Amino acid sequence: MQEEQTVTFQPMENYVPWYVGLFRLYLALVILLAIFRFARLLWTLRKKRIGDQIQLLADVNLSEHWERSYIKARSFKTLSLLTFLVAVTVFVWTMSGDLMQVATQRTSGVGAIAGALADALKTFAVGLIVSTALFCCAAFCERLIDRHRLGRTRT
Repeated sequence: MQEEQTVTFQPMENYVPWYVGLFRLYLALVILLAIFRFARLLWTLRKKRIGDQIQLLADVNLSEHWERSYIKARSFKTLSLLTFLVAVTVFVWTMSGDLMQVATQRTSGVGAIAGALADALKTFAVGLIVSTALFCCAAFCERLIDRHRLGRTRT
């Protein structure tokens, strides 16, 4: 008599390199920092608008305020560029590690290569989305500052 052999289901562990985990932590911190900076910039513009309705300020103080606001808005662009560069670095690092593994094992099939590429592209895509959102936030903030500044000069 032949015994039935049962195959137990044991899911494979998905190994995530330390730099991918660090990149995910970086993205979370960047998102929190961007939300905080955006809220603070909106609060500053709102407070400035209310303060302008109460009293007029000197031109020197006013131009300094707008310059500081533009610097805050430009910091979103800088953070966007930095996030993009880090995402590209993590993508290249991941792909080089995966391709090195394929070259040394010589038994990997198309499925293993496609899976490794998919994991690397997923991480890169998340970084690209965060970078694009930061750049859009920078453009929105600059436009909002221009609107407030032009509204102030018209009155």
